[in-house]
Amino acid sequence: MPRVWRAWRVEAARALSWALLLGGWIALTALADRLAGTPLLAFGLIAAWLLALAAFASLLGRLALSPGWQRVLLPVAALLALRALAGTLEGAGSLALLPLLLAWGLLVALASSTVRTLRHASSVRPGRPVAAAAAGALLAWAVLGDPTDLPGLVPRAGALLVVAALLLAALPRGTVAAPPGGCRAGLFDCSMPAWPAGAWRAPARWPLLLGTLVMLPMMAGLPQMLALCRGTALGPQAVLGLHLAAMFLPALLLPRVRPASAALACGALLAGGGLAASLDAGAWWWLALSQGAAWSLAWGAQLAEPAARAGPRSDPWRSAGAQAALLLLLGLAVERLGPGVLPAVPFGFAVAAALALVWWRRPGWRRADG
Repeated sequence: MPRVWRAWRVEAARALSWALLLGGWIALTALADRLAGTPLLAFGLIAAWLLALAAFASLLGRLALSPGWQRVLLPVAALLALRALAGTLEGAGSLALLPLLLAWGLLVALASSTVRTLRHASSVRPGRPVAAAAAGALLAWAVLGDPTDLPGLVPRAGALLVVAALLLAALPRGTVAAPPGGCRAGLFDCSMPAWPAGAWRAPARWPLLLGTLVMLPMMAGLPQMLALCRGTALGPQAVLGLHLAAMFLPALLLPRVRPASAALACGALLAGGGLAASLDAGAWWWLALSQGAAWSLAWGAQLAEPAARAGPRSDPWRSAGAQAALLLLLGLAVERLGPGVLPAVPFGFAVAAALALVWWRRPGWRRADG
């Protein structure tokens, strides 16, 4: 098999996997917001999806499924998700989402396992996953369309599930499975942002860590964000497209940004976006763009600095549990105080980033950070 095709099939698998992951964030948050009775329940459903995804990713990382089993299970998981997706239109309420959350989590975990198997089978070392992730985001955005159009969103999401699963199953990958164990800390061979516990001891790294964390409340509160942006001249799909562009274009255009420079830029973006949102409620979409850019730069810096990523023996349950707890707290805050509390979360991140920037000015920081 030509070396170029070996590299491109890994990139294709990465793009399809990212499309499934981001498609899940877009479709599942829209369905949870519409079907759940309370904000706490809506955020709790997304937290359950993250836990299911982590459980399946951890299990598949230990089982090391053969490529043959992956080819069989990918369409099966897609069909299960498709059936559960159709059930959300039958008026069953929030309970109808539980099978969909499990099936979609299994499908994304299987896609991640496929990426790992393809990388193991290839003699060509793949490069940074940013371009593939951006392609996956573009695919998910183009297929899903307007997230607020629920009757149209459901069949489009079903098409994304089935087509992506079939394409992943069709990618040739040899007959040998990737060895069990290894990197299971995040999806797609630990290319996802991580929050190593020891990194929080250095305040100089806080802007980077907060930058990678800030997208969690933003993506979980995507329906609320689109509702707050409804007064602008842009439609929901256009606002979502700008949000996704901010998440991936900076990392794509600035592949060699230094961690110290990325930390400074992330702190400025978080502080500037938080200040804009605190002064003008209509600046919510500027806040979304600034946080997306901060996430992108922080992610790119982590990809360039292996020490800042999770270790090879880390388990996805750690980060998933912390993220689920954060989402439950956020859902409780939205339920008690209303959706207007959402800008307060990034404002808190902005204050922490500003404090870190002040700390960055202290003598000896560069020597301590290396």
